[in-house]
Amino acid sequence: MTQPYRDLRYLRIPVADLKSAASFAADVFGLQRADEDDANIRFRSDARNYALCYTLAEGPAAVALTVARREDLDEALARLAPWSPRRLDTDECALRQVKAGIAVAAPNGVVVELVWRPLTSGWRYHGPRDAGITGFQAVQLACTDIAANEAFWTEGIGARVSDWAGDAAYLAIDEAHHRIALYPSARDGVLGAVWAVEGLNNVMQGWYHFQRSQVPVIHGPGRQPASNAIFVTARGPQGMFFSYAAETEEGPQIAARGPRQFAGQTWSHDAWGSACHAPEFGGAEP
Repeated sequence: MTQPYRDLRYLRIPVADLKSAASFAADVFGLQRADEDDANIRFRSDARNYALCYTLAEGPAAVALTVARREDLDEALARLAPWSPRRLDTDECALRQVKAGIAVAAPNGVVVELVWRPLTSGWRYHGPRDAGITGFQAVQLACTDIAANEAFWTEGIGARVSDWAGDAAYLAIDEAHHRIALYPSARDGVLGAVWAVEGLNNVMQGWYHFQRSQVPVIHGPGRQPASNAIFVTARGPQGMFFSYAAETEEGPQIAARGPRQFAGQTWSHDAWGSACHAPEFGGAEP
């Protein structure tokens, strides 16, 4: 059964240095600085009120999906019972800018929040530079136990597998090829996040911008065979990956054809053969 999710909503990342992390997100990557307080800075990339929140609060990182109906939260609580979900209290909902929600820890330690009626901005997104960003596209998760995490996301959350590359799994919640990607790793947690851009020109402009800003490019420019996405990926604060991507496959044909198995090799993560410095994508640390 596939849960009727509306979107991949936001990513919340604890950081030790809020100022430095915020400078990367806005000045380097091109997200729009939005609501903030002493402990949290939020960033916009589209019509939603925020897609990324950096926080000084201790605790695990969190990724959120929006449900269509409040009743969906009740159904999710029952389905996720083996993983001990809980309801968000009033203060937690206010902090997240949602009407209601539940939280549950995935096997890799990342908290998944299913939220209802998250706040949408009435203002057009406008980043500090023209990076060509059109929206928050996907989250990449590092998993020491890939099988347990795939079971959690498919059986508990209700995502479906679009494709595998080796044991890495691309998971869909709508007609996009994937919104969540699980990668076998020597560590657990959030590996990276992907933002959609208008086209190839923006991916290449982003690549040169990373180089001028002396930000390490860890993969790309390249094309992901499973999703067809053209991408470039850089290393951001605390080692998290930030990617621009264009031409990612969408449509009902993805679910209709069923998941495919790609080989567990570097070429299955980039058909162009760019240098890769991330073991999760088949590369080696620099």
